[in-house]
Amino acid sequence: MLRNYLGRWALLWLLLAVLPALSAHASQVKTSRPGDLQPDATQPNATQPNQRQTVYYGGYQRQDYYIELLQLALSYPSGKDYQLKASGLDLPKQRAFDLMNAGGGIDVLFGSVNADRLTRYRGVAFPLLRGYNGWRVALVNRNTPDMLRGIHSKQHLRRLTAGQFLTWSDTQILRSNGLTVATSTNINGLYGMLQRGRIDYFPLSVLEVAEELAKYPHPQLMIDPHLLLIYPTATWFYVAKDNETLATALLQGLQQAERDGSFDRLFQRYFGAALKQLKLESRSRILLDNPQLPAATELK
Repeated sequence: MLRNYLGRWALLWLLLAVLPALSAHASQVKTSRPGDLQPDATQPNATQPNQRQTVYYGGYQRQDYYIELLQLALSYPSGKDYQLKASGLDLPKQRAFDLMNAGGGIDVLFGSVNADRLTRYRGVAFPLLRGYNGWRVALVNRNTPDMLRGIHSKQHLRRLTAGQFLTWSDTQILRSNGLTVATSTNINGLYGMLQRGRIDYFPLSVLEVAEELAKYPHPQLMIDPHLLLIYPTATWFYVAKDNETLATALLQGLQQAERDGSFDRLFQRYFGAALKQLKLESRSRILLDNPQLPAATELK
């Protein structure tokens, strides 16, 4: 009996000696739970799954060239899963740009390039319209179909009066080249001025002139077949000044679309037929300056 008593005491002393070591070892072992299996985001080699991010464009839901081009650019792998949606905010252009910069519900807009915009916002340096927005043909009155025939210089053109919308950047470009420009704050007013002979011609982009004439049908008006005005310009996407991630994704997507030919196919689908019908190669050309465009802007 004494032997059993001593044996139990020996076992107790052995456990007391071993338990601190076992406890210290256990404290170094991390218990595995489902949440612990996620990669540590602070480690450089951790792989994060793609996160879906909604990108809001200005205006209401629509399907046009710019929206399809946005969808195309964001479809290429960029580390994020982008989803494109309309903001539902249809605002004057300047207010939309300022709201975008303030993070107020618009993430991306498009517009012409000028020094002020490049200072205030982050431009995505890719020419969405290939510079064609600065190629202009005019609407004229059917009573004077040859109004622009034989016009080969700015000096000749200065004898005539162009019509333009008051806030368009084109208005200042034409005036900076010494051309006479009458303005209106109503697009229908410009058509009426041309129809009544208060202006001689109404220059519009080669990408939109036929569509605009169809949208506002005036039987007395026609597309001039003689003259092509050209000034350097570029149209880019813009994002907020601090949104470098989205700007990079858009630029890389647009560049990839250009390399694989999908950008050209989209451009031709929207504009190819209209450009062909205007017979641009047979027109007289007058080159104009654009003081609003920074010298280093890529136009191609």
